[in-house]
Amino acid sequence: MKKILAGMLAGAMVFGALTGCSGGNKETQAPAAEGTATTAAAEASSEKEADSGEIKTLDVVWFSDGKEGESFMKLAGEYMELHPEIKIELIEVPYADVDNKLKNMINAGQQPALARITNLGVVQNQLIDLNQYVSDPEGFKNNFGSGLRTDFDGKFLAAPMDVTANGIIYNKTAFEKAGVAVPQSEDEIWTWEEYEEALKKVMEGSDCKYGMVFDFSQQRFATLIYQAGGSLLKDDMTASNINSPETKRALEWFKKLHDDGIMPASVWLGAENPNEMFRTGQVATHFAGSWMIANYKDQITDFEWGVTYLPKDATRATVPGGKWLAAFDGTGVEKEAAEFIEWISQPEQNAKYCVENYYLSQVKGNESLDYDFGAEFFEIFSNELNATNDVPGKEYGYQAFINSIQADMKNGISEVLAGNLSVDELIESIDELATESLAELNE
Repeated sequence: MKKILAGMLAGAMVFGALTGCSGGNKETQAPAAEGTATTAAAEASSEKEADSGEIKTLDVVWFSDGKEGESFMKLAGEYMELHPEIKIELIEVPYADVDNKLKNMINAGQQPALARITNLGVVQNQLIDLNQYVSDPEGFKNNFGSGLRTDFDGKFLAAPMDVTANGIIYNKTAFEKAGVAVPQSEDEIWTWEEYEEALKKVMEGSDCKYGMVFDFSQQRFATLIYQAGGSLLKDDMTASNINSPETKRALEWFKKLHDDGIMPASVWLGAENPNEMFRTGQVATHFAGSWMIANYKDQITDFEWGVTYLPKDATRATVPGGKWLAAFDGTGVEKEAAEFIEWISQPEQNAKYCVENYYLSQVKGNESLDYDFGAEFFEIFSNELNATNDVPGKEYGYQAFINSIQADMKNGISEVLAGNLSVDELIESIDELATESLAELNE
């Protein structure tokens, strides 16, 4: 069966980022304050160098989707004021090149002190255990809430700078025109069937051609598996759990939404952009990530929109994503890098970063932040994370495994929607692939 699927998927894309990140700036290495608001701080730090002994440089491999680099360097400037013996420099790399850049630097023995990463699995063996360097390992670990995985085999390898969640963004104008009310609280959450009926009513009573658009993403689809009560792995995370009634339930419902015309085939069977479809008012709801709030903030002007709760099947669930800040072994500045991570992960610093970039925070105490737009939207996404058990975070933290199945699974779903593969055939094939992958990973 695996050979059948592989043949059908020849030429398909083989990798997708878990968090939907894109782009970045052309690779540059700039002084810490260049192009940011930290010039004065850097100058002040420079003036103190003569009295502070040896200056230790922390170079940071970084990618930006927006102004994250600027926000980071503002905080770095504050840190350099407090620690004049530290100099922080940014190496900006396009997101698509981060993994290869880090691999090349490591192979050359030129690993950076720090890096902003989404795929820990690529560099996991080269990262330091922060427990060995921070002042209070237990307190540092307890600084973070549930969601993104932070510990690996008893080691604390990276600190989450932000966290994302999947959710429902809806066309408020269309729902009001159709006379359909969305859930306003966690007590009113729709079941899958109730959500489906609501979408049909909006399609009938508004200008929306479709009820729902869904990102072409295995991570987004996996939300349905978790909502159905399933999982990708067994409890001990050493065996596949993909071949299950819950996975079948999720796939069959997803196919039904397409077969019934509630979801457009042009996204999963073509190249149409789901963001563009929602922005132009063609679709009543967008099953997307929390980062879309910032994107839609300025892009949608023709109708009102909002965020409502995800529907549920057997249980409530979303899939966390996000970015970590990690420090590398063999740099000679491991302690200094860990201390900086510990500082920037404190609630005050983390809140500044998340608010400026419209991110959710995984730092305890930052569950509700003072965003200048969409605070009520972020609260709903945060509630979705809080209602989700730790299974999605643990499984998506096992990125070596996720990377081994996600492309085949995503493209296999497209083959099911096209009628080229049955639900059962896909499940059997991906289960076989997962079993083989786990055997290699567990050797």
